[in-house]
Amino acid sequence: MAGDVQIRRAQRAEVHGALQLILGSQGRPAAEEHVVDFLRYAVYRALDLNDIWLAAHSGRMVWAILPVISPGKTMLLFSPTHVPAHEQDKCICPLVEHVIEHYQNRAVDLAQVLLDPDDANAVSVFKMCRFEPLAELIYLDREVRRVGEMALPNGFSWEAYSPSNHGAFAAAVGATYQGSLDCPRLNGRRNIDDVIEGHKAAGEFDPKLWFLLRDSGGVAGAAGVVLLNRSTRTDSLELVYLGLIPAYRGKKLGDTLMRHAINSAAAIGARRLSLAVDSNNAPALRLYQRHGMTRLCSRIALLRDLRDRRIANESVAQ
Repeated sequence: MAGDVQIRRAQRAEVHGALQLILGSQGRPAAEEHVVDFLRYAVYRALDLNDIWLAAHSGRMVWAILPVISPGKTMLLFSPTHVPAHEQDKCICPLVEHVIEHYQNRAVDLAQVLLDPDDANAVSVFKMCRFEPLAELIYLDREVRRVGEMALPNGFSWEAYSPSNHGAFAAAVGATYQGSLDCPRLNGRRNIDDVIEGHKAAGEFDPKLWFLLRDSGGVAGAAGVVLLNRSTRTDSLELVYLGLIPAYRGKKLGDTLMRHAINSAAAIGARRLSLAVDSNNAPALRLYQRHGMTRLCSRIALLRDLRDRRIANESVAQ
């Protein structure tokens, strides 16, 4: 506490008001139906609403944060987009720092926040709190209808995920990051098993919807991957990740991967296919647009590595 500013967990009676603040826009609290919808989502995803933190100034709730920890040692912060004047130093940054401190010694390595590009003040606040811009993510989707499969080259085949080939999937995903234009600032930040766990947690994981494109004649034995997850509470699929190992790029295999993704979605009766892509990944954007994906919106992703302070603290202790 500093002066008449309180940084603390929200009490049960304050959760609804905190969610109105977090889900609101342009300084206006969220409508009741938006709060109710989020509450349903929270129950479905087993989010702990008792873990909402808030900053109060003179007894008035100024800002709130809901941290959501995901497998893969990452934490996503849900926060308001409206920044009250003159509250950054007194309330907002201290609240962000308090939440970071609370989780830095736990199994969380990276904290992320997703903000609308128009929310310039909120972006500036998180930069002040030592979050670095990761990427502008463009969200795309399309209606699902079956398309013609592209014939696989000789020696190529599809293989679904299973515990027995986890190592092959992990190796292929790791290899596709080489020279990738998709969020390159994330490269090297996480070990591959954390990456895989994070992909599994993006929606509802179904091993039958994760595909390895095998090349029996290749050195690595794999050319690329297509990872699809069911979207929570909808009849759509999310293309969580699509990637090719560098040696297989420029050979139209990206189109093969996309057609397989679309047909796999159609085969289980999904109505829509969605994905997010780095705005700087021009080849991927061209691929997705070529296959009928259209833009929905974009978000600025900001990242803070919690290990930076942890390492510094350990050095001081030594």
